[in-house]
Formats: sequence, C-alpha cells, structure tokens
Amino acid sequence: MDIPPEVLTATQARFVRRDPERTVNLERLTAGGPLAAEAPARVEARLTRVGVPLGDAQALVEGQEALPAVAARLPEDVRHRLERVLGANDLVNVAYLDLARTAARAVGRIVLRDSRGRTVGFGTGWLCSARTILTNHHVLDSVAAAQFSVIEFDYELKPDGTLRERTTFELDPLALFVTSAPLDYSLVAVKGDAGAFGWLPCFGSADKHVLGEALSIVQHPSGEPKQVALRENRLVDRLPDFLHYETDTAPGSSGSPVFNDAWEVVALHHSGVPRTDAQGRPLRRDGTPLKPGDADTDIDWIANEGVRVSRILEDLRSRADLQGNALVADVLSGTLPPVTEAARASGVVLDLGAVMPGVDGRVTLPVTVQLRVPVVGPAPTPVPAPGAYLDPGDAGVAEAYYEGVDAQADPEALFAALSALVVRTHERRPAYDPARRLYPVVDVWPDGKLRSLYSGREHAPQEFIAADLLTEGRRVALAARENLNVEALEEALPYNCEHVVPQSWFGKQEPMRGDLHHLFACEPGCNSFRGNTPYADFPDYGEVVRGDCGKREPGQFEPARGKGAASRATLYFLLRYPGVVRQYGPQELGTLLAWHAADPPGDWERHRNAAIHAAQGNRNPLIDRPEWAARVGFAAGLAR
Repeated sequence: MDIPPEVLTATQARFVRRDPERTVNLERLTAGGPLAAEAPARVEARLTRVGVPLGDAQALVEGQEALPAVAARLPEDVRHRLERVLGANDLVNVAYLDLARTAARAVGRIVLRDSRGRTVGFGTGWLCSARTILTNHHVLDSVAAAQFSVIEFDYELKPDGTLRERTTFELDPLALFVTSAPLDYSLVAVKGDAGAFGWLPCFGSADKHVLGEALSIVQHPSGEPKQVALRENRLVDRLPDFLHYETDTAPGSSGSPVFNDAWEVVALHHSGVPRTDAQGRPLRRDGTPLKPGDADTDIDWIANEGVRVSRILEDLRSRADLQGNALVADVLSGTLPPVTEAARASGVVLDLGAVMPGVDGRVTLPVTVQLRVPVVGPAPTPVPAPGAYLDPGDAGVAEAYYEGVDAQADPEALFAALSALVVRTHERRPAYDPARRLYPVVDVWPDGKLRSLYSGREHAPQEFIAADLLTEGRRVALAARENLNVEALEEALPYNCEHVVPQSWFGKQEPMRGDLHHLFACEPGCNSFRGNTPYADFPDYGEVVRGDCGKREPGQFEPARGKGAASRATLYFLLRYPGVVRQYGPQELGTLLAWHAADPPGDWERHRNAAIHAAQGNRNPLIDRPEWAARVGFAAGLAR
C-alpha cells in the first residue's frame, strides 16, 4: 500500500536532519570501510558475534594487524563472514542461499480487505512467532483494519514461472493487537498455528550490524509475488529508533523484514526517502513534483528507513497492559523455530550463527554496577565443611535422590523419569554469575586450582574472579561511553566461562544461562575459538588448529580435553531442558556417549555435583550413575 503522507514527511525530515552525520559516515566508509566509520566497541562486538576470536577482533580494531593477516589464520567460514562485514569480499557460500530461503518462508503478503471481503490494498508482514505477525502501523492501524484482513504465505513464483499454492491465515486482532504510530509497527495474532513456515525471532542486541554492512530485504512489492533485494543495500546511518540504508526496495514493501548477513532481522522496513526539489517537494522519476493521487511507484526514491527491532522490543516490554501476555512473551523470548523434518532432510536449516540476544532494558546500569562488586549480592554457593573436598555423606544423599527411579525401565521411560526428577528438584535457580557461583568453589579441583575445560591450563580461582570483575567494569564503561546495552558487549568482552550448550542455542534465557551443571571455567580464547559450534569427533584428530583448545572445522569442534565432562553436562541439559537443543542428532548423541564412556567422572566432577546440588537442588545423573547412560533414550531430549 502507498506510504501515508505524514509518514513520508517525517521520514524525509529525519533524513535531512541527519545530513551532516550521514555525510561523515559516507566519507569514512569510502576511506576505510566500517573500521573507519564505526565505534570500536561496536566493531569488536559485531566481529565476535560472527565468530572472530576476541583477540583477533581487537587486533583489527586497534590497528595492530591488517585484515589480510587476521583473515588468513581464521577458519574459512569465519574468514568469509569477517570479510563480508568489513566489505572486503562480497562472495557468499552456497549455503547462504539456503539460509535466505528458510528465512523467506516466514514472510507473507498481507491482503487488506473490507467488511464485504473486497481487497483494498496489500502489504508485507512476517511471523515473529508461530502465532503472531509484525507489520507497519500504516498497513494495519486498527483492530477494525485487521479484522477482515489475511496473510498469505508461499505467494511466490516457482522455477518454471508458475505460482506456488499459497496458504492463507486469517488475522485474530481480538486475541492480540498492539500498535504504535510513532514506531510505525503493529503486532497482530493469527488464527491457528503458522509455525510450519518458521518464524524470524526478534533479538535486541546491539551487535547485529555496523555502518557499511550489507542488508537484504524480503518483500511483496505492490502485492506482487515474493521478491528479495539480496545484499544490494548498505547501512549508512543509525538513529535511536530508525536505520537508514541504501536499497532498491520497491514501493509497496511496507512491513518487510530487513536482514543482516546472518539472516537476523535488524529492522522493520516502513518508508522510503524521496528525492526533493529546492522547495522540499517530493519528485517523480521524471523530475516533476509529485501530485496528489500519484502512486508510490512514480516517486524517485534515494534511500529507505526501517524501524529498529530493538526499539520495538523495548516498546513491547515497557507496556504495562502487556505484562503476562503469553503471545507477547513468545515474541520477547527470541526463541528459534524448530527444525522441520523437511528442512532437516534438505539441509535447509536456519542457523543464525553466534546468535547472542540482548535484554534491552531489563538490567539498568546502576544495578549492573552494584552486582559486579564482590561484597554485594547473594551469599556464595554453599560448600562442604572446610578441608573436605568430597563430602563423605554425599553418597547417601545421592542414593536417596534416585529412590524410586527404575533403572531397568525401557530407554524412553528411564529418560522421562530422570528428566522429571532433575526438573522437579531444580528448586533454586541462581542467575548467571560465574565469578561468585562457579570459580570460588564449584569448579575447583582437589589442589585448589581451576583447569580450563578445553585446554587444561591451570589458574587460581582468584585470577578468574578478578579478571571477570574487570571485564564487567569494562563492559559498563564501554556501554556508557558508546550508548550500548551492557550485555550487548558480552561476546566482545567475555567471561572466563564456557556454556557447553552455547547460549545462542537457548536464546540466553534463564534458568538455562545460569544452570551450573553446564558451566565450566574456560579462557576466553578457547571459548571464542569454539564459539557456538556443535561438538564432533574427527576421525583424523591430531593437528590442533589454534593453541591447545581443540580442532575446529566449519560446523564442528572437538575439544583437546574435557570431553567426558562436556558430554555429561550436555546430556544433563537434554534431561533438564528437553526439546531445546536442535543442533544434535543420533550421530552426535553417539559421540557424546562415547566420550562419556571413554572418560568416566572422577572426584572433580563428583565434587561439582555435590556443590551444585547444594546450590540448585538437582544433580547430574550421569555423574552419580554413569552406567545408566547406555540405557537412557536421550533422543527424546532433542528438538523435533
């Protein structure tokens, strides 16, 4: 549908006001690309988000090394992402098209209808959960406008030029209709579950884009079959609520998702910027002033504007009337769609990479500053009596813990019983805070030291505690200086802590994020080297790719050490949070079970289990009863 005059005028005014800043941005981009145009902290965060190790990102940002030298020592997939972000190489792997196709499935054509069922216009919208769509306020501005409208998926051309069979969902504004004219968005429920088309999760982190980065848009221009502007766009300016980018999006694309190269949504497209004459009048393509009644297709567009997804999420969180709304909570959770059997069979899987969603307002800077002071906050994790590394009474505690569990049950029943047990007894759920909850006691070895999970290097607990507190202080300082969210800097400035199930796999949500059973001391170098890559077992393992962390190839990582502990923690995660992990299948389960059998638990893990039991209330059955592993049907814990 045509962009309302008031939206067009406001967009034009913002664009004109930003002329000086945008001119500087373009000059810097021309001279040195994103490294010259963007704030250093943002570049660091962006590069680490796409898999570049922190040290390498810092070397680039601080000018210690040139791009070719850093790129040459990175794995091929990371090197390509780095070069694309910095504008040094526009080549993409063929898998990029698979990701694009998967993302595009969630985009639909909105058909605006009146009470008589007559079509009165078109727009674009996209699923941000299985039950909700996001589009512009100027597309659906009221319950009345949405009540008779529908959204169509698969309205697109097949390779032979014929139309696919479309699937239509009615909208359900009586179940949910949230709108904002200033931010030009509407969040509307659909009737039924549209999850078969996947959805585009909304993340609010500030490290999803840098100035100069290429963007892509999937759209239904003027109601036509689905089309894509693929990397033909460049981000040129960032405002508090909006992004400005160069693109060839056609009129009628209101409500389209704007993607970065990882196919994460960074903005909701809502308006173009028209070329104007000396009097400020929008011009037609023929150079004459726009006249009343002229269509958007007649306008000479020079740029476009999208609403930042982070601001939409902030607005949703701030509304008191939406607190406790389940449909809104699904959108705010940023949960990834499950991998369908069809996608799994074709290899078309939406892998958003080192996806790390921000919290955008849930933690204020003053609170964060207080939490990083050692003497403030809850008491440290309870521990056995001084001098007793292993509590002699813990064996009896474990015996009682599993009372009633039938170890001879069939695999699926045994999985269900253990899963119910570890969920039910997870009575205390400490938030993520490794400096206070992991390093002082839980992860300490019998000699009083910490050992990095993947490298085995020894460290004093005080060393990691002090380092993490300094890191927290640096995050706070950079966030205040660069106007960023503190947790948006987590990937650029990581703790000495590894989640064996990467945070991006579960959307960084609690209690998973702070669950001590899958947290381990680990230097940031090894942590970044692994990234969010799934575990794997290389048949020819031997050459270590970087230091002594392990071996990594695209999509696979084998630790140099700690395989037994990492496997048991991962299997625990499947018990505690069934249906969350979608990155593993039967082959990977076999690898984890093999690692478990080859490297059985010792005193260190038994100490961890007892300390975590005291802190959380639940235990890891694979440590207490390692012989049960072969009998448990862990496949029931994988996402289906």
